[in-house]
Amino acid sequence: MNLNSLQNAINAVYEIAENNGISFGKPIILSNQSNIIIHLYPTSVVARVATTTGTVREGDAWLKREVAVSTYLAENGAPIIPPSTQLPPGTYEHNGLILSFWEFVEVVKEPVDPFIAGRTLRHCHEVLCNFQGDLSLLDPLEESQRILPELIKQKAFSNDDASMLISICQRLNNKQIQAPMQPLHGDANFSNVLNTTRGVLWADWEDTFIGPVAWDLACLVARARVFGTEIEQANAALKGYGTNIDEGLLDLLVEARTFQTLLWNYIIGQHDPQSLERLNARLQWFRERQSSYS
Repeated sequence: MNLNSLQNAINAVYEIAENNGISFGKPIILSNQSNIIIHLYPTSVVARVATTTGTVREGDAWLKREVAVSTYLAENGAPIIPPSTQLPPGTYEHNGLILSFWEFVEVVKEPVDPFIAGRTLRHCHEVLCNFQGDLSLLDPLEESQRILPELIKQKAFSNDDASMLISICQRLNNKQIQAPMQPLHGDANFSNVLNTTRGVLWADWEDTFIGPVAWDLACLVARARVFGTEIEQANAALKGYGTNIDEGLLDLLVEARTFQTLLWNYIIGQHDPQSLERLNARLQWFRERQSSYS
């Protein structure tokens, strides 16, 4: 993200904070990836500004769902980073940017214990079973199906890779998933679970949707299975979750998750070269699996 865009995000945070009676000393950038995360230091408020993600998803319905789900989880004792209570709940718009506000939590140096990551994810799922808010069904598959043609128009992939991805997309969308469905995190990878002074907490619920719990487990293990790294960490997380897993379903959803992530690698890669490296690795993984698709 360029400096002008970052400054626009900071300006939006200042104005919305001021309008809600919150003054702070300085903005501290905690993350600048698909969203910009800004700590309103020294307050206990963190702003999240939808930037790259907001260029693909229209409106703010997905962020409103995130706030609703996170509020419900927090009220029912789930291990998550809750929305801030210092502003009225919901999302905020400023000059085309959509913002939400969250409690600041202090992250500790020790990495998350993957067993506890799995166990706390299951706790979140158990709480979410009773969530009655409006969520879409199998949203990542629908979104991927919508994004792929746009990226092909942009010449994001070679002709051969584009043909391969079209075939994979059609096959994934034709699969009938025979499994119980419930509200999920939707992006339950290790970058979205934090070790804090309050314990292990899950964050970033903007991809929440209704699907099989195996989707979130696929999010936990897909990177390890594609890149062949951190396999012990992934296995420990599954063990921590502690349920019998349909390996066939998990493999299918690892593939669907990798397909989704590959598309976002290209989108984020327009300002993050490392994301393009991960894109190429995931493309190679699909090329090597191509013979098994028939």
